Amino acid sequence: MEELDETQLKFQVDSLKLQLQIPREKTSVSVPELVKWIEEKMAEDPFLNTEMMRDNPWVESGKCVVL
Repeated sequence: MEELDETQLKFQVDSLKLQLQIPREKTSVSVPELVKWIEEKMAEDPFLNTEMMRDNPWVESGKCVVL
């Protein structure tokens, strides 16, 4: 493995210092908030709300399958 030169090492250290400053939140807190937000927006989603899809002239008539 090639050794890193001094400028590359300094860049890595600076990058790690910046990453340490980013506030983090536990997934046990953020996931329930995300689920709540998704559930609130479901009524506005044209892919989930069939009434909104009827107004779209470009909607495909076939079914979509998620793999």
